Amino acid sequence: MQSLTIGSRVVHCDTSGLVSLTDLFKAAGAAGMSEGKRDPRRWKDEAGKDFISVVAGTLNVRSSDIMKSTRGKGGGTYAHWQIALAYAKYLSPELHMQVNEVFARVKAGDVTLADEIADKASPEQQEWLAKRMNSKVARGRLTSTLAAHGVAGKGFGDCTNGTYKGLFNGTKKEICAATGIEYKKGKSLRDAMSVEDLIAVSMAEMVAAKQIDKFNVRGNAACADECHRSAKKVAGLLQ
Repeated sequence: MQSLTIGSRVVHCDTSGLVSLTDLFKAAGAAGMSEGKRDPRRWKDEAGKDFISVVAGTLNVRSSDIMKSTRGKGGGTYAHWQIALAYAKYLSPELHMQVNEVFARVKAGDVTLADEIADKASPEQQEWLAKRMNSKVARGRLTSTLAAHGVAGKGFGDCTNGTYKGLFNGTKKEICAATGIEYKKGKSLRDAMSVEDLIAVSMAEMVAAKQIDKFNVRGNAACADECHRSAKKVAGLLQ
């Protein structure tokens, strides 16, 4: 989830899914709802302090893990979605209702919400989103093919790493280490990829799915080898 649209304002999320309270404060200000209210940095140390502690305790994490401040372009205060809802409620009942409605649509998987966000995005962001959606389609097709050909458990990760090694000469963990991207097992590397890299991965996965079906490749190791081989072919074409 890269951003939300609250009213007519875009509320960004960071790569960890934390919501920008700074954007919520700006949205409230644009609608004349923030008069006399604390900005996120002051709110978290005053009215929001106890609630933040409760959320952190429930999730068994530190408060600093679910509420962070960054400087520079795109910076601000970001927080867990439950804290974002609490901050919206503090700012105004109207904003709280708008935020609740958007989050309800997110939880329900309302795909029209993505279309609304795309309408407000820059051409560069729209291009990235289009390529990311194509990447998801290619990934879904490959995983279905892999499952039908006996891939199970860690075999899916091995196939992904086979693709990455064929295209980028490294596993997910190695690529993260080389580029300074935080490595997490459940976090997709593709969210940090350029449009060009997303296209390459999609092409490699589509080729691999066709080859696995065509030659009835079966099992974790054999399918991982085919993913690597297909990715190498795509890498050669793109050079």
